[in-house]
Amino acid sequence: MARQRNILSFFNTLWIFALLLGCSGSNPVTPPPDGGVDGGTDGGVDGGTDGGTCVNTVVQAPYIQPDECRTHLCSTESECALPQFANPFYPHNPPIGGPHYWVWAKWGVHTEVVPRGYWVHNLEHGAVVFLYRPNAPQSIKDAIMRVFNNIPLLPDSVWPACCQEPGCQNHRRVVVTPDPLLDTPWAVTVSGPEEAYCVGSGYYIKSDCIASEQMLVDFAVQHRGMAVEPVCDEGFYPF
Repeated sequence: MARQRNILSFFNTLWIFALLLGCSGSNPVTPPPDGGVDGGTDGGVDGGTDGGTCVNTVVQAPYIQPDECRTHLCSTESECALPQFANPFYPHNPPIGGPHYWVWAKWGVHTEVVPRGYWVHNLEHGAVVFLYRPNAPQSIKDAIMRVFNNIPLLPDSVWPACCQEPGCQNHRRVVVTPDPLLDTPWAVTVSGPEEAYCVGSGYYIKSDCIASEQMLVDFAVQHRGMAVEPVCDEGFYPF
């Protein structure tokens, strides 16, 4: 009789343990507040959604004529501020080239938003433009800055015209700016090469995570200076 009670007690305990185990397995997992995006360099474990894989795909985007054929929309600061020129239309987001303002942005890092009409002019001059939404995670912004700092300066032996004037400083042919018009937390874009007048393509990457900072450095080095008009003179915006 005692043996039967012991067996019954054992099976009751086993049933309760199984019930508790099944309930605990159904508890939802609360995602991290930043969505897991933290700009790492290990191929996505730290660079994307926790538990997933971060993928950064290089997209080759052909020019869409005439929308991405180069032309100056306006010729003065006040004219470019007019409503009809304030927000140029670009068929790709981010733009890979197209109509732009009469001057281009200064090379380097901008903490204030550079209007697209200015940095698209940089694309015509062979720029690699890194963009991030103002509300992007700080980890994404920090990662882009690390990428920028690791892109080597243009070698004088290849682009000697960049630094022939007194006081000229060599640069990376890179622009970094916030862009509230992006539909992803960050992107990078570049124009060229061009096969014939306004016949060609650009390249961009956009994502909510950064899979490899070194890959972005390599992307910039490979694609900079390939546009139709690779002028490396200093820009004028902001004035």
